[in-house]
Parts: sequence; C-alpha cells; structure tokens
Amino acid sequence: MNPLFVLVIQCTFSIVVFFLLGKWYLEPKMGIYSKYKILQILFLINVFRYLPLSLYMPGQVAENFPEKVKEIVAHGDFLAAIVALITLLLIKNKSRFTTLFINVFCIISCVDMVLALVFAMYAKVYLLPLGVNYFTIALYVPLLIIAQYYIFKILTLKNK
Repeated sequence: MNPLFVLVIQCTFSIVVFFLLGKWYLEPKMGIYSKYKILQILFLINVFRYLPLSLYMPGQVAENFPEKVKEIVAHGDFLAAIVALITLLLIKNKSRFTTLFINVFCIISCVDMVLALVFAMYAKVYLLPLGVNYFTIALYVPLLIIAQYYIFKILTLKNK
C-alpha cells in the first residue's frame, strides 16, 4: 500500500477519534466550567510539543531526512511548547497577559503546523524511515489539530 495513503488514512482516523472525544467529553463541560479551566487541558496537551526535538537524536529518522524540514518541525514545535507552557502558567495564575499569550500561541501554532505540513509533504518525508516519530505524525499531530480547533472554539464563547 502507498505510504502516503496509509498516513492519510491514519491521520484522518485519528482526527475523527479525537473530534469525537472532544464532542462527547469536552464540549459538555464547556457550559459548566469556565473557558480558562478547559483551556488548561488544551494547553497541557500542547506543552508536549518539545517531542519533535527527537528528530535530532541519532537513529531516530533516516540519515537523509531533509535538514530544512527537521529545523522547521523541531524548532517550530519547540517554540509552540514554550509558549504553551508560559500560557498554561499564565492561565493558572489568572494573569492579565493570558489572552495575549493565548493569541500569540494560536498564531505560532497554526503557522508551525502549516509550514511543517507543507515542507514535509514537499520533501516527501513520509517515504523515509521515521522511527517512533511516525506515531507523532499519525497520532499526536491530529490531537494538536483538534486541540487547536477547540482553543479557537472556546475563544469565541461568551462565558467567563
């Protein structure tokens, strides 16, 4: 079977599963808890975006993995992880900078995901050995997409 087709099937399936989890378990809580309580969960998910730094570990991906893609993915996600952690701490401490950092995070996160996807697809990294990083792509990235969707959704809510 074509590797790109397998990846698309797995990512699509993951997105559907995470969307259903959000619909069934997160959305019902949106009317009960403050948006900041729910945002804490969504930002906690994003804190683990330091994981793509493993692209720089020996033997984790093919030797011919494109350096530019490695830089975009690893550094973009690491920046998103740092901002997510700062934002999470600001939310927990009810800082006046919380909204600013949520918006900064959303910009960084979306730009990172688009750039990583475009560069990775252009370089056809799905044809290269990715090691455990394949599961990051097939499982964690779809979770991040759904988490980002819910962050946007929560930001449009009128509750406290």
